[in-house]
Amino acid sequence: METATYTNPIRSHDVPDPDAIALSGGGYALVASSFERRPGLPLWYSDDLVDWVPAGFAGGYALALHESGGVWAPSIREHDGRLWITWADPDRGVFAVDAPTLGGPWSGPRLLLAGPGPIDPCPFWDDDGRTWIVHGWARSRAGFANRLDVVEVDRQLTHALSAPRVLIDGDAIEGCTVLEGPKLYRRGAELWLFAPAGGVETGWQYAFRAPSLDGPWEGRIVLEQGSTAVNGPHQGAWVIGQNGEEWFLHFQHTPAHGRILHLQPLAWGEDGWPHLGAAVDGGPPEPVSEWRRPTSAPPAAVPPTSSIGQWHARGADPTEIVVSFEAERIQLVAGGCLARPLDARSQRIEITLSAGNGKFSLLGERARTLRIADGRVTVSDGGGESESGVVAALPARVGAEFDCDRARFLVSGEPLGGWFALAPSQWTGVEFAIAACGPERAVFERLSVVLS
Repeated sequence: METATYTNPIRSHDVPDPDAIALSGGGYALVASSFERRPGLPLWYSDDLVDWVPAGFAGGYALALHESGGVWAPSIREHDGRLWITWADPDRGVFAVDAPTLGGPWSGPRLLLAGPGPIDPCPFWDDDGRTWIVHGWARSRAGFANRLDVVEVDRQLTHALSAPRVLIDGDAIEGCTVLEGPKLYRRGAELWLFAPAGGVETGWQYAFRAPSLDGPWEGRIVLEQGSTAVNGPHQGAWVIGQNGEEWFLHFQHTPAHGRILHLQPLAWGEDGWPHLGAAVDGGPPEPVSEWRRPTSAPPAAVPPTSSIGQWHARGADPTEIVVSFEAERIQLVAGGCLARPLDARSQRIEITLSAGNGKFSLLGERARTLRIADGRVTVSDGGGESESGVVAALPARVGAEFDCDRARFLVSGEPLGGWFALAPSQWTGVEFAIAACGPERAVFERLSVVLS
């Protein structure tokens, strides 16, 4: 029997800049930013918008030269029987890929709009047959921001047909700052654009409407923190679900665990404006902590899966470093490192190093690492290794335990060293990782993640 309600956040680990759609073939698809991670463009699949499973990666493999480059704020759409994803590398421009299904095969990335500067692109195929990209701007690259532009492109998302023009100028809206992350839709005779403003940590969500791209546009705030603990709330997606139910997915920035995923109900008021979150039941436009669970949609005929789940590589294509990947056993080549987002609910994570020399790490602003090589256990805080005095013969159980935003390492179930604070990187939440650090391959088995 399905649970009558769900609780936010629906995902307590890093799902940056989510966008989602209902799939014509059944179920729902979600894509998120990957920044410098490889593979890029992580994909997720769900039957009900609450429980999401990894569904592979859509591309974006090349590492950006700039440390804050990579894959920023993708959008996913279905059109002409194909799936389309656009995203921005703030240094190089807007890219696109497409595929027949969520499971691929995905095309290679192609440059659609040259950079630097444009970010957060969203494609839109209008009823008149014309195709558009709406996007924001990175002040660090363009010299300006707080503005949404639109540019006409060909239907296959290969090249621009016009120069960009201003769609909505945030500087002309009282109190508006950092307007970005646009998602453009049509509802009947009106165009609707959802966009966050005010910054990742402290902002709010706008909705804008207009009879055409030429305007006039009018907008209002439809979701903000209010009396809740959900700061932001930031960039997301309007999704029409089963039986006409409507929802809004968005993220919340957290200090250690990155951008976690929330789901809000959405309904339309008599005044023609969307009501989000508690406003659906007559409350203020703020996030809900619990709500009636969405009606499950018919699943896809062949639900997509991911061969490596949530894991991604550090500094390499996973196919170059993973010798084998099974449900309970991962074998890495020397130097190979896999990582995955740390869930804020984690109480304890442990994995067995059964062969070779290996590391268990917590990655963020700096790497905290527990290393076992030839039976010797060393620890590192990113500034150099130190002997622990512990001897661990293989197979050895290693990992960490957590207390809110701090952690300490474990060896054979016993604490090693003191507690330390978890600090994320500039763009992503803290991750845990395994790596082969010797001249030979390393084998890890029986990953255990205990959640609260």
